[in-house]
Amino acid sequence: MPPLALRPFGPGTWVAEAVNAEPARANAGAVVPSLVVLAGDGVLVVDPGPHLRWGRRLLAAIRRLTPLPVRWVVNTHAHPEHVLGNAAFAALRPRPVFVASPQTAALMRARCAACLDHLRALLGAGTLAGTGIVLPAPALRDGTRFATGAIDWRVRVFADAHSPSDTVLYAPASGLLCAGGLATRQRVPDLREGSLAGWQAALRELLGWEVRRVAGAGVGTPAQTLAPTLAYLDALEADIARAWRSGGDAADAARAVPGDGFRHWRGVSPRHALNVQRAWLELEDRYLREAPPG
Repeated sequence: MPPLALRPFGPGTWVAEAVNAEPARANAGAVVPSLVVLAGDGVLVVDPGPHLRWGRRLLAAIRRLTPLPVRWVVNTHAHPEHVLGNAAFAALRPRPVFVASPQTAALMRARCAACLDHLRALLGAGTLAGTGIVLPAPALRDGTRFATGAIDWRVRVFADAHSPSDTVLYAPASGLLCAGGLATRQRVPDLREGSLAGWQAALRELLGWEVRRVAGAGVGTPAQTLAPTLAYLDALEADIARAWRSGGDAADAARAVPGDGFRHWRGVSPRHALNVQRAWLELEDRYLREAPPG
């Protein structure tokens, strides 16, 4: 495969090339823009990708960039396209420290074997050849600090937002935010494992921080990533509320794409309709408690 490119993303920071799409054979599952940070005497990697092959390409790109060792690998959440690239870094000596939140570590322990089988069926056995499961230590706790060389990260763990556990790393000195799956760009968010209300609350909190750069499922400024993701989720809630007040159902809400600003986003079909179904179930109890439809 061709060499993997690392795009500069501020001082001492790079982002690996990835396709802004769902994992598929055509893209070999390379849909996660892994973050690489030079942190003093070592390298930090956040979300190293979907399998051994991608991780090795990422490691080779890091080697072209710096001779410094990879000392830390962070898994922001338990989705397989973000974490199975751990396998490429496990053979390094000295071995990096693999870390995640306690809930993410527990989820990976419980289901990474099934996720590996799923990706193997989706992407092909050749693509996943040699990929093993490397579990992180449950070391990233909400409200604590995580030091990588000269960089002091603040750790925020959101429960039931984009996933059951989403870890955010924030470096106040540089304004860099590692947002994992919470931040998208020009792509419809995926609520399959998330909570509409939890995701909205997380994004509102992050938008109140002094952030200049965001690296997650989408990469850019807060105005390019956090704010549009929240705007979509708010529009999704508004569509469901409108359908509920008029006596409609989830199918009625699904037929309304939430505003012209989102029609060109990747994954509008079928993901928006699936998001409506998921969010409708979440909001239904609230609406029933507040007032009957009509």
